[in-house]
Amino acid sequence: MMEDINRRGFLKVCSGAAVTAAGVSFMPGTLGALEKFTVTGSEEFIGSICDMCSSGCQIEGKVVGGKNVFIQGNRHSERMGGSVCARGASGHSQLYDKQRIVSPLIRTGERGENKWREATWNEALDLVAENLNKIKREHGPASVVFTSKMGDRHTHMTTFANAYGSPNIFSHMSTCPISYATAMTHVFGYVLKRDYEHSKYILNFGHNLFEGIDVALTKQLAKAAASEECKFVVLDPRFSVIAAKADEWLPVKPGTDLAFILSLIHVWLRDGTYDKEFVEKYSVGIEKLVESTKDATPEWQESITGIKASAVERIAKEIYAASPHCMIDWGHRGTTSLAEYPKVKATIIANILMGSIERKGGGYFPKNAQVVNNLAGEQVAPVVINPDAHIKASPEPRMDGAGEAGENKFISRVHGSLTDLASGILSEKPYPIKGMFSIRHNPAHTVSNTNEMHEAMKKLDFIAVCDVYMSETALMADVILPEATYLEREEGITKLPGKAPAYAMRNRVVKPINNTLTNIEIFRELASRMKIDSQYKWKTLRQYRTAQAQGNAKLLDQLKKTGFASFDIPPLLAMEKKMVKEFTRKYPMANNSLDENNLFSHFLTNLKTPSGKMEIFSQQVEDVFPGYGVPGVADMELAHGYPYILTTGKTAIHTNGHTQNVPFLNMLMSDAPVWIHPDTAKKENLRNGDQVMLESKVAKDKATVMVTEGIRRDTLFVYFGFGRNSADLKRTNGVGTNMSKLLPTIKGPVSSTMITNVGVKITKL
Repeated sequence: MMEDINRRGFLKVCSGAAVTAAGVSFMPGTLGALEKFTVTGSEEFIGSICDMCSSGCQIEGKVVGGKNVFIQGNRHSERMGGSVCARGASGHSQLYDKQRIVSPLIRTGERGENKWREATWNEALDLVAENLNKIKREHGPASVVFTSKMGDRHTHMTTFANAYGSPNIFSHMSTCPISYATAMTHVFGYVLKRDYEHSKYILNFGHNLFEGIDVALTKQLAKAAASEECKFVVLDPRFSVIAAKADEWLPVKPGTDLAFILSLIHVWLRDGTYDKEFVEKYSVGIEKLVESTKDATPEWQESITGIKASAVERIAKEIYAASPHCMIDWGHRGTTSLAEYPKVKATIIANILMGSIERKGGGYFPKNAQVVNNLAGEQVAPVVINPDAHIKASPEPRMDGAGEAGENKFISRVHGSLTDLASGILSEKPYPIKGMFSIRHNPAHTVSNTNEMHEAMKKLDFIAVCDVYMSETALMADVILPEATYLEREEGITKLPGKAPAYAMRNRVVKPINNTLTNIEIFRELASRMKIDSQYKWKTLRQYRTAQAQGNAKLLDQLKKTGFASFDIPPLLAMEKKMVKEFTRKYPMANNSLDENNLFSHFLTNLKTPSGKMEIFSQQVEDVFPGYGVPGVADMELAHGYPYILTTGKTAIHTNGHTQNVPFLNMLMSDAPVWIHPDTAKKENLRNGDQVMLESKVAKDKATVMVTEGIRRDTLFVYFGFGRNSADLKRTNGVGTNMSKLLPTIKGPVSSTMITNVGVKITKL
């Protein structure tokens, strides 16, 4: 386990001399350039949290034979049950990868030229501190932007940015889950979770959990999909893995999911086959929905989606028969179009019409410790807090206007709109941006129109990047700080609210190779060096964890021992009588919150919305975006005059732009060809393995053809994250297609989601 690094110990680590390269085949600063290194760690299982994607699955790891690290799902977490995906199981392959960066690097050539020298931690951190302070002094703190993945590092980056005084904080939210997060906030005031395992009918719009794996959720969905008691229907332009596991696959035209959902709602409202009592008691705005969907007939949608009108009529009856134990899955970055926000909102509203909120097999509000304690009338679960909550964000206007009047009004100020980042830097509006700090985030590869992002980064005075590999964003840096991999890191407590509260904690499995540092150590030390840490109330990780747990030693001990903690609290869905009865039996004071039907219906009448109820129609949205207060017909076009629509998605082997260079995962999947229907291939005179150029209105990139009947004739598909452009990602550089490069910088209204599909033409090479 980690010993706290105090300032004196930290400086001892930082003062070590830079390591001399042992050979010419590896760039300076990489693991392969070290003369030797040792790995030491526990030979007993250490409970921790995976970081090979953003799902944060609970894991256990141990050192075997003094070298290998064995990783499995955390057995103490019922939701994991010992399971782990291919990415999670390959964490040690990243740990030992000779191409990973393990020493700080300082640029010596032109930006992007890939010329570096090794540095000590002291020199590198001093250089970052000096430049950030200089920019703040000369241009103001708002002229530096901060970007990261979500999770623990985003939390600490946000605290650091707040202390520094910059409002310009970004995460990958706007390139991934922002649409449903925004829509749910407008409808409920909260973001719902899914209860797949008890569902009798699931309608899925390309939410591909069998490739974009979240182990706990994927196991639930797999159980439901395999059950004879659940019908599983998937709408997806291609025959994806999730479509292959469905009872029925409907190859919908990319971007037109909204038309199908509106038509489904039209049928329910036309026939009166929806839960009228539920809708009347717990929602507002149904009359607006009736008006907005009156012309969305099954025949109308057929001309748009390509799905027969009869299929809509049949599915509408099937779902209603299974209600309320059903789910119309609100998805997670499917085939996005300008209609993404109304599509997701219509999907959420469809669940309300079925009465499936807070019911088995539907959606439910996460039950954190505060919620459960208030309901029980006593503290039945420890409450974990943010020790840095008092370090407030800068009130200055953001460069993208997030959270302010305008097109990004409803976008969180701590996540921002990444599609506005490059254009804001290039235009210098509303003010010039001079610096950038990016940690484990790769906007130079994953954000639309990568050529524009590259030009924007070239314009900056200073860029600091913290990463494990020489990513495209790291390639543009002035200073690279090597972050310890998750197997080498100790971090804070993570909340896991579900039907009952739980917590997890990342514990160190092996000691950091070559003294790489964690994000918490880097940000805390930078704050100290820059003299902006006066508001911090902790100096060491131990102090931070203790503050999070409010001194609860029992909770901390449990999390150190197993990496996971739950509290024998009965799982609760507020509108399920048996679950409510079990909860009140254990906590009698909760009887005071029962309604006349012995349910906790206040969960649905005391929401964080203007009305306190579920809002089918939102006046606050209508005031800013006329016509979007209730779902209706919106722009679903993606081709824009091009013959084909290029779509993208996840693979179970890789995570976005993160894992393509990890040795084991690269061996499993080293390339990603473009999927093309046989009729399309014949039309374009193409065969398997042919090289083609895909061209959109903003760029072009090469691809290798894979002919398959598992896709629509008007649709192409490539897995996301390939087409890398960094010479020191030696296994994957230049292989495959970079989807982001082809995407114009377009975002959907209301939620500002990045549009991840584009019209293209094909040219045979």
